[in-house]
Amino acid sequence: MDTYRTEEEQIDAIKKWWQTNGSNILVGIGLAILIVVGWQFWQDQKRATGESASVMYGELLEAAELAAQPGVDAEISAANMTTLTHLGGELKEQYESSEYAVFAALMLAKQHVNAGDADKAEAELRWAIEHKASEGVTLVAQLRLARILVMKDQLDDALALINSVDAGAQSAAFEEVKGDILVSLGELDKARAAYSKALNANDSKGGTKPIVKMKYDNLAVVK
Repeated sequence: MDTYRTEEEQIDAIKKWWQTNGSNILVGIGLAILIVVGWQFWQDQKRATGESASVMYGELLEAAELAAQPGVDAEISAANMTTLTHLGGELKEQYESSEYAVFAALMLAKQHVNAGDADKAEAELRWAIEHKASEGVTLVAQLRLARILVMKDQLDDALALINSVDAGAQSAAFEEVKGDILVSLGELDKARAAYSKALNANDSKGGTKPIVKMKYDNLAVVK
C-alpha cells in the first residue's frame, strides 16, 4: 500500500511538473525542429543556387569563346558579345553573392579591354573587388584594375592601389606592375628595386620570369 501511494505521489508530481513546464518544452522542441528544417532548406537553396549560377557561368564561357574565335563573321561575333554581356549582367544581378558573379565581372572586364573600353573594364573590376570574392580572386581583380588605371594614364592612382594591397603569394606580379608604373613616372631607381623584388619572389617559387629580368636589366643599362 505504501508503495502504491508513493507511485501515485510520483505520478501526481510528474503531472504537476508537466502542467508547469510542458508548454515550454513543446515550444523548445518546436523551435529546434524549425531550426533544423530551416537549415536544411537553406542548404538546399544554396546548393540549387550554386548549380544554377554554375550553369549560367558555363554559358557565359561558351559565349566568350565563340566571340573570340578568329575569322568569325562580324555580325555573329557581335551577337555573341551581346549574349555574353547579357549573361554576365544576369549572373551579377541574380547571384550577386556568388563567386560566379565575380568571375562574370572579370570576364566582362576582359572583353571591354579587348574592345578598347577602359572605363567599362574599370567599372567591372571595381564591382568584382567590392563584392569580396576569395582572396586570390580579389587579388587578380586588384592587379587588373591597376593595369587598367595605367592604361588610362592614372599612374598615381594605380601606384596607390598597388601599395595598398598585401599581395602575399602574388607579390611578384604586383611588384612587376609597380615597377612598370614607376618607370612611367620616371622613378627608375624605385622601379629597379620593384623589379628586383619581383625577381626574388619568382626565384623563391623556383622560377624566373624572363620579361621581368629583361625590364630589370634594361634599367641597369639606362642608368
